[in-house]
Amino acid sequence: MISYIKQQKFDSKPLIFSIVLLLTVVNPLVEDIEFYSPVAYMIAHYIVYFSGIYIGYKYFKSNLIILVIGLIPAILWHIPYFFALGAAFVLYRIILEITLFLGGLFVGSAIKYIKFYVKITLFALWMLGDSALAIVFIVSDPIYSNVVYRFSPYPPSSLPLAGVAMFIVMNIFLAYVLSKYIKSLLG
Repeated sequence: MISYIKQQKFDSKPLIFSIVLLLTVVNPLVEDIEFYSPVAYMIAHYIVYFSGIYIGYKYFKSNLIILVIGLIPAILWHIPYFFALGAAFVLYRIILEITLFLGGLFVGSAIKYIKFYVKITLFALWMLGDSALAIVFIVSDPIYSNVVYRFSPYPPSSLPLAGVAMFIVMNIFLAYVLSKYIKSLLG
């Protein structure tokens, strides 16, 4: 069950911030770029999912079951076939963005309410999974390209930069998480 967190006064800043973030990647210009740039496609995934997480974290409350449901879109859309569908076709891209956003919202709604070891485990699994995907991209493995899925817009040569971009995003997020954790330990 997911529920709204009642607040003394509604704070619209997190909602506005998330909408602005979403609009930076869910717009005709960026959507068009995503048809030939896996870097833009992957960065958009991070932004859409994070926007959902942020709104979920700030406004909603749920449990571990909702969190697990929220992980499904993030995993599904990074399976090679579904990755290629979202990259190649507008209808699938729309479904991808809606489900990633809602998945993020579900994950965000549960983060405050799960045990610390579960948070650490999920964070480690995300880093491991994204690192593996980034490596697959960097070595230009054809499984995520138009060599395997003819309808995919991405040739293998376009993937290494996306892998590098993923490592950059992961390291920025890791630095943020570590700084927040150290700050909480220091008071």
